[in-house]
Amino acid sequence: MMTRFQSRFLFSLLSLSIFIIHNEKAYAQREVMYEQYLQNPMAINPGFTGVRETFNMTAMFRRKWFTIQNSPSSQTFAADGTFGNGKFGVGFQAMNDQTSFFTTTAFSGSFAYHLGLSDQWKLALGGQGGINVLPVFDVGSSFNSTNRALGSFGIGAWLHSENFYLGVSKPELLSQGFGQQQIAFFYRRPLYIMVGGSYGLGDELLLIPNVLFAQEKNYRLRVDFGGRVWFNEKVGLGATYHAGGGSSFGASNINYLQLSAEVMVGRNVRLGYFYSTKQVEQLNLVTTGPKGIHELMLKFVPNPNGFQKY
Repeated sequence: MMTRFQSRFLFSLLSLSIFIIHNEKAYAQREVMYEQYLQNPMAINPGFTGVRETFNMTAMFRRKWFTIQNSPSSQTFAADGTFGNGKFGVGFQAMNDQTSFFTTTAFSGSFAYHLGLSDQWKLALGGQGGINVLPVFDVGSSFNSTNRALGSFGIGAWLHSENFYLGVSKPELLSQGFGQQQIAFFYRRPLYIMVGGSYGLGDELLLIPNVLFAQEKNYRLRVDFGGRVWFNEKVGLGATYHAGGGSSFGASNINYLQLSAEVMVGRNVRLGYFYSTKQVEQLNLVTTGPKGIHELMLKFVPNPNGFQKY
């Protein structure tokens, strides 16, 4: 007998097929990693690789239902550092996503060149490349799918000083069945413009505001805005609102709130908890149960060079 989960999955899969125009399409779900840009700016901009000038490792664990055993989850990992007296940055990222209907595994490496413009300003130019392993469905063959490794390549620039940054990037440039979906809620190779900084509000308070503009083909402009407040560089609380981004052919805007809480455990370890009121990779799917999703973060810096704001 078909279980309730299997019935819902089959219904959702058949519903998705109605919107497919081409005979063969790959369903990309890298949105999971991209939406972690506040915890890992390198996720959307390879120009950020090595900006912190010391080796960093960040692991994220994502799950919708913590109370249900073996429920879908995703894991992401990112690491970056510098060499050549800080002139070059190198990074690595990996993702295994099972929170979406279509499981995706991705690996990428990034490289950035850091150029000193003045005593206060630096410019980093970066590129990233890798593969995305995900199911490709052939509509003409009874919806059979095969896992396929698709290439990925992106570029980005990161201009920054001690208290301000401006990032511009396209993390995906290739069009080989990746990012060319005809369905409104699938990935479409966005252009990101990210602006932020840090401002002291006293001896013990640090405000870190952030604004992100995202533009995708056939989609309306999306704007994220918010910030975090750190208390004595030990405890951080934040909120970011994601607004707009609906498609030009009828899909509603993508509006949701992300809340964050972080704590430093000694000099080397940072723990974080993040809650989003909607699950970004299923925003336009009809699902039951909680709409939000939980994320846990572990950040490790072997040799910190001071408090890391980003």
